[in-house]
Amino acid sequence: MNRNHVILLLVFSLSISVFAQDIKDTIAKETCECVSKFDTDAMNSSDLELNFGLCMLESYNKHINEFAENEKLDYENNAQMENFGEVIATRMLEFCPKMILKLGKNLNEAPISKDLTIEGVFNGTNPEAFFNVIIKEPTGKTTKLILLDYFENAYLITDRLLKSNQEVIVTYYEANLFDSNLNSFVATKIITNIITK
Repeated sequence: MNRNHVILLLVFSLSISVFAQDIKDTIAKETCECVSKFDTDAMNSSDLELNFGLCMLESYNKHINEFAENEKLDYENNAQMENFGEVIATRMLEFCPKMILKLGKNLNEAPISKDLTIEGVFNGTNPEAFFNVIIKEPTGKTTKLILLDYFENAYLITDRLLKSNQEVIVTYYEANLFDSNLNSFVATKIITNIITK
């Protein structure tokens, strides 16, 4: 390989690297704009963190085709997802430093939330704005929960391995998610685990 080829290769590599940096800056800026629409003073730390993550992923999905294949996120890789979130949060310091400082402060003060549990039978799924899982409790009450975060047994839902009326135990936590159709926050149950009985 002659000197000109080496120089061209270096310039190409640098331009790809700069382009990737620009995309992350764009995502950081759009995440700031998205989070700034919320009344963050009314949110607890877990709601703030959750909506920050949703804003970030909404922007990422809008620009997903601008990432090289080896830089695209694997949603089941927690370490990669956390690292990406940290990179975007660092970039957000340039665009909305007060928001990032507030997020950090709230997380440091966050009380440990305890997962809740319900038992019942699996009653199907419903892919709406979020992927809903429907559980019918012994009392006859039907409860909708959403699949939002990865957990070890998520494949039971995603691979459609659960049968209708199969008995299950579901753990979840509650958070207020912003529903753009209703233009308001909605109390939502988010699954953290599901096991069959």
